[in-house]
Amino acid sequence: MKPTSLIGIASALASSRKLKLALVGMQFAYLGYKLIQSKESGKGRKKRKKLKG
Repeated sequence: MKPTSLIGIASALASSRKLKLALVGMQFAYLGYKLIQSKESGKGRKKRKKLKG
């Protein structure tokens, strides 16, 4: 299972409102982190030029 799924399930099962908000915040933070990581890894790649044949 993905970490975001586990955090989502935990927030659904949580009884405290503060705990739910904290878990949802963790989920957003993790998704933002993964988005930034994927963008940074894409910057180093160079596109190949197509040769006219």
